[in-house]
Amino acid sequence: MTGELRIGLGLWSGQHGDPTDAVALARAGEDAGFDSFWVTEHHGMPDGYLPSPLPVLAACAAVTRRIELATGVVLAPLHHPLRLAEDAALVDRLSGGRLLLGLGLGYAEHEYRAFGVDPATRGARLEALVGALRAAGTGEPFSAPGLDLHDVRVTPAPARPIPLWLGGYADRAVARAGRLADGHLVGRGEPGIVSAASRILETVRDPADPTFVRGVVVTCVLDAPGGGAAEARAGFARAQQAYEAMQRGRQVYAGLVTGAPTVDVQIGGDADEVVAGLRAVVMSLAAWSRVHLVIRLLFAEPDLGTALTRVATFGERVLPHLRLPET
Repeated sequence: MTGELRIGLGLWSGQHGDPTDAVALARAGEDAGFDSFWVTEHHGMPDGYLPSPLPVLAACAAVTRRIELATGVVLAPLHHPLRLAEDAALVDRLSGGRLLLGLGLGYAEHEYRAFGVDPATRGARLEALVGALRAAGTGEPFSAPGLDLHDVRVTPAPARPIPLWLGGYADRAVARAGRLADGHLVGRGEPGIVSAASRILETVRDPADPTFVRGVVVTCVLDAPGGGAAEARAGFARAQQAYEAMQRGRQVYAGLVTGAPTVDVQIGGDADEVVAGLRAVVMSLAAWSRVHLVIRLLFAEPDLGTALTRVATFGERVLPHLRLPET
């Protein structure tokens, strides 16, 4: 087994739900024993997908005390770098040093058009942004000419150096994370995708390096009373069809999954089946000293009460077994 295993709840996206639901879910995740709560970002989606992760995490900070608050991911090239650094610093301070800032490129062409950003520049902007955010975190003046920042300063500074993760599937994106970031987040935890990322990361990062974290998002349905599992499965399938269509023809999952992308959940069933499935994911990452699973726990949206019940049930029936060594 891995040396350190942390388990997060997410990715909360706001689809079909009230943004205030995130605050209740973050609190429920902390009460259930999760280590982190994750939100993500898209723009202009008809299903109400969350467009502004950091303000939501600021609200979550006010009702939690322990749980890490994470973005998985901020679509970094769409944000002004200084504004992003300032917002991140404030969320980190408001939370007492609990922000984990995951950054990514995104894939939706309409988002780049809406923000007037040339997609051809996105990789270079992301690389420059990692260095700029680290410099911004010192509270001292800095410059980042590649981002047109000259002698600027972020005050107040964050409570501590904010961990920076990068997401992505393409070889270049994975290698970038290994070279520059504190962690890499695989947004779709299928075996082929996880193993492909491992092969690339091992060329630039020692798996035993305690300063680097392997993050994997696993889409999960827990079949148990009171959780609306059937409705959750059906709703996820409907939503994913639209997002898979948006990615069609792009280098997102190409060569990493067998056949066409599927909208099926990755792990589902009763508590024992879910525990077994998640343990298998962890075992596939046994070479890495630090692993962070992000459980994309599917709910019967937009029923907040049912979602809170499901989080509590997961905390009671699944989490304790993941934290114990396999017998």
